[in-house]
Amino acid sequence: MKASIFSPQPSFDPWWWEAAPPAATIVRDVPSAADVAIIGAGYTGLSAALTLARAGRSVVVLDAGDPGEGASSRNGGMLGSGHKVSFAAMSARYGHATAVAIIKEGLASLVYTVDLIRREDINCHFSQTGRFRAAFNVKHYDSLGREADFLRKELGVEVDMVPRAEQHREVATDVYHGGCVYHQHGTLHPALFHKGLLDRVVAAGATVIGRTPVTTIERINGSFSVITDRTPLTVGNVIAATNGYTGTVTPQLRRRVVPVPSFIIATEPLSAETINELIPNGRMIVETRRLHCYYRISPDGRRMLFGGRASLLPMDTRKSAKRLYDIMVKLFPQLANVRISHSWTGFVAFSRDHLAHIGVNDGIHFAMGYCGSGVAMAPYLGYKTAQKILGSPEGKTAFDETKFAAIPLYRGHPWFLRFLDPYYRITDLFE
Repeated sequence: MKASIFSPQPSFDPWWWEAAPPAATIVRDVPSAADVAIIGAGYTGLSAALTLARAGRSVVVLDAGDPGEGASSRNGGMLGSGHKVSFAAMSARYGHATAVAIIKEGLASLVYTVDLIRREDINCHFSQTGRFRAAFNVKHYDSLGREADFLRKELGVEVDMVPRAEQHREVATDVYHGGCVYHQHGTLHPALFHKGLLDRVVAAGATVIGRTPVTTIERINGSFSVITDRTPLTVGNVIAATNGYTGTVTPQLRRRVVPVPSFIIATEPLSAETINELIPNGRMIVETRRLHCYYRISPDGRRMLFGGRASLLPMDTRKSAKRLYDIMVKLFPQLANVRISHSWTGFVAFSRDHLAHIGVNDGIHFAMGYCGSGVAMAPYLGYKTAQKILGSPEGKTAFDETKFAAIPLYRGHPWFLRFLDPYYRITDLFE
């Protein structure tokens, strides 16, 4: 390896921010009253705000940072319909009918979000590239095959298995043992998608205020008082849309989601020949190993964007870049002389059962726990949450039948990740 894997002037902000940095917030007064307060100005909160504002409700969206500063502008820009849990595992836990309904919610989230992008004419480089899910071993390939058979036969999902002997048509590495292609999945530019949502929320009349952390939520005579460092805001409903950034203001929700960092690097520009060799069909690539990697070509077709669980704990982005770089080069030795121009991180949120959840806790509506698969599900469940507040039957979801359980001995500080990290790494080596 060269003396430094980094470009002469590397950036430790997301590559996405070069085209769409988080909206610079002019901190202004919080209104004294509204119909709904939404905590979190990411995909979930903005989708809920757009639905409610267009239904005639007064909406205030509050964010501790600049709107879009969190995971909504830091993720890999992969738009899918899946869940972290297989159908077999869901069926064993909830029964066949509920498991099928949950799978259908994932499919519906993809349809909803693609339609949202097209309906609102959001220019975010959306492309229906498909996703290749790479099997890390033979056991994983067989499991993918069973899942693909169910999805294809029972739900009509366009999914095809790719044996190891043919995987070079999808990805130029010999590390994997085949995989499957989900043809309806796609890619987008996550920061531009967020910007488009934000622009439409503001145009619809909602108030979006950044750099305004909520410190307390109080129940008062059937209403809520939302406290910041400025004017208290009295509202009829509150939505917690904080996912991997859920804090002490909603302690019961904080006990139910574990913030896990995800890390991404961007290479310097590559030649068109190298790009075409690495991922011939331009698909998203996601692995099946526990501490999996996910990667894609940038929307301009010039860089590899390579993400993964460099650690289950927060880590300096110079160190995480070196870990991801080493994994990338093991997959693609042809990138050994390529430098890294960007390295960044953000938090996803895992629930105890590795499913997303929506509902009401202590009177506060919530949608969260996307487990790293929120680009489609977050806007969808934001919309569904808004429909619940509006009293519409459209708000019903299969997730209503699942329990959003608290994690034992957990109050928001994930001490157990220090032990899970080495366990998962050993499991990936020997499974």
